[in-house]
Amino acid sequence: MKNFTAVTLKGKKIYSKVRYLGLAGTAVMFWVGAYIVMVPGNGGEPLSHRSFVGGAISVAIAWLAWVITIRPQVVMCDEAIMVRNWVTETIVPYGQIARISIGGGLTFILKDGSELRGRVVSPSIVGELAGYPSAKLVRRHIQPLLSSSEHREGEEVRETYSLSLRVPLIVAGLHVLMYGCTRYIFHIS
Repeated sequence: MKNFTAVTLKGKKIYSKVRYLGLAGTAVMFWVGAYIVMVPGNGGEPLSHRSFVGGAISVAIAWLAWVITIRPQVVMCDEAIMVRNWVTETIVPYGQIARISIGGGLTFILKDGSELRGRVVSPSIVGELAGYPSAKLVRRHIQPLLSSSEHREGEEVRETYSLSLRVPLIVAGLHVLMYGCTRYIFHIS
């Protein structure tokens, strides 16, 4: 019987299966926003107000779902590992990683003593009770890369803050398109 883990390994990328819940939540929230736009309600709010409220709710929740569930991942490159968390993207050369800890989620212990948590496997009660099989899977795939003798010691860890606006812009664009269709094609106000 295959052990269930909450992460998926696809090529060199490791991401959480919770992302599917985030994708479903994003789709549901888009349709909640669409419903708010289409149904005038008892107050008879104008279409522009309903569209703004529905779009703002959809954009906010879709972006939050994307940041928390879809964005976190670990990417194994040739010389380094990229750990993408909610708002940061950290590139760690393999030579800088002392060990990978799985107690309390996925944590990379660096040779300078600092720690880098990978939100792809966050601390949880279920993970604690199960012994963090997802973190063990990640460690099992990365460990051979750490023991390779080709890695240079002098390279530095680079951390950048990155929050792409792609998802909120796509959701907002879809709401603008829906507003245009509702107003000018279906003549709903």
